[in-house]
Amino acid sequence: MTTRELGRAEAEALLLDQIGQHSGGIRHTLSAFDAKSATTAWLAAWRGIEEFINIPMFGLDDMDVVRQLLAVRLDGLPMPMARVREMLSAELAPTVIDRFVQTLTMAFAIGNGFRMHGLEGGEELRTVAGAVGYFQSRRRQMVALLYCMPGYCTGTQSVATLDALNQFLPVVENSCVGLTSLYRHLIMARIHDDFVLTVGPHWCHGNHFLETLNEMFLEPERVAITEVARDRVDMAKLQQCLPLPKGQIFSAAELCNDLMHMEASYAEFELGKTAFGPMARFIASCCQHVRNDYYIEISSADLRGLMVLCGLSTVAQRRLVYGGASFEEAVNSFAPFINVGRTAVTTVTLLSRFAYSWKTFCLNKIKRFQIRSGFIFEEEVKKALAQQGFVIANIKRIERQEFDVVATKDGVIYNVQCKNNLLDLARMEENSKLFARYNVRLDKYYADALRKEEGREELLRTKLGLSVVKHIVLSKFPVATKNLRVMAFREISQFSSRFAG
Repeated sequence: MTTRELGRAEAEALLLDQIGQHSGGIRHTLSAFDAKSATTAWLAAWRGIEEFINIPMFGLDDMDVVRQLLAVRLDGLPMPMARVREMLSAELAPTVIDRFVQTLTMAFAIGNGFRMHGLEGGEELRTVAGAVGYFQSRRRQMVALLYCMPGYCTGTQSVATLDALNQFLPVVENSCVGLTSLYRHLIMARIHDDFVLTVGPHWCHGNHFLETLNEMFLEPERVAITEVARDRVDMAKLQQCLPLPKGQIFSAAELCNDLMHMEASYAEFELGKTAFGPMARFIASCCQHVRNDYYIEISSADLRGLMVLCGLSTVAQRRLVYGGASFEEAVNSFAPFINVGRTAVTTVTLLSRFAYSWKTFCLNKIKRFQIRSGFIFEEEVKKALAQQGFVIANIKRIERQEFDVVATKDGVIYNVQCKNNLLDLARMEENSKLFARYNVRLDKYYADALRKEEGREELLRTKLGLSVVKHIVLSKFPVATKNLRVMAFREISQFSSRFAG
């Protein structure tokens, strides 16, 4: 197998060429299909995938069943379909089980095909646990493909529901995931002077890499809903939560409850009085159009009328319906609706995804939230370090000098600067040069912060009576850096082994 190494300039030229080819490949492949049937089939496949991910993670109470389910092999025959149905029958509705088994069957077939052609995803699709991780890691690209379909699908070839994964998952794997990876390499080439791209017949790897998602393949945010302290939640707002249909994974009732949970969790910032309030009313109103407790279809004219009736701003209205023309725009969009002819189509999961994004958009405009989020982040860091055996020092100020988190372990002081600088991940594809420039500035800012801490470390030595001080910057959002003392919060579980090992 022949490989070659490309320096920074040559690598950037190759990456830009490949980005163009992959983008064109997505458009060319989709152009053969009829937009309505492709969109309908992919939405059905997407429902199956979302349930496939969530059933073992959140849909089952019996942990023994969860462990057995995750261990099911997808790389041998015969497939234990009867056993899978038996495991799920006690807690899930028959239609949900049918979709799970259907997705399982398709994952089995596609995994075999991927392995036969040497595609990376093939190794992940050997067990149910691996398939769950595989689908999780490609959620963003699969939704982006959905956004592209109404504009790219200009042909006449119809897509059957059962054939959607066969038709489109290879596009996701070959072109969509490939594009995301190419843009990551391009960013690294524009940040690091010593960037080297190793190129093989069907792959490429860089000597620098930036992981942008959290462990659950979710985008980082200043304060995730799971990070809100329970005593800050307005429990009164949750008294109107709706009962959920038995045996279902997603439903309109769950979507409405999600909206209430968001308002209750961020009640101290009066989230309901921001632009989130009208949006929540709009989303709840959309649930009146729900079909099969999942799909929502509404004429474009009625959708516009509902937006006006709920008092949505022009900005809010624009964000609700996807209007982009490229994969780069699609992969960074959270718009829940796509236009298929004169009909706007969405699902309860796409509306929930948008609601969380809109919640973050509204909160980030609140100055008090920006300030409080820093303190909340510090508390999350303290909890994580305590779990790793660090002793958290009760230090906020020494001689009027403020410190974020100070901890000790085995006679060493760890002075942790907690940085919650907002990072717009959309810039990676939409404006990679701007993203690279911002990253370089952030890296320099963190280096300056470390030097500043070194200049006042004697305060910590005197206060704690210890001689060794280590200074670390912990960034809530990822940053591409060679600085070994800068760590992304997604890696916090590795703090002890990395700095105290």
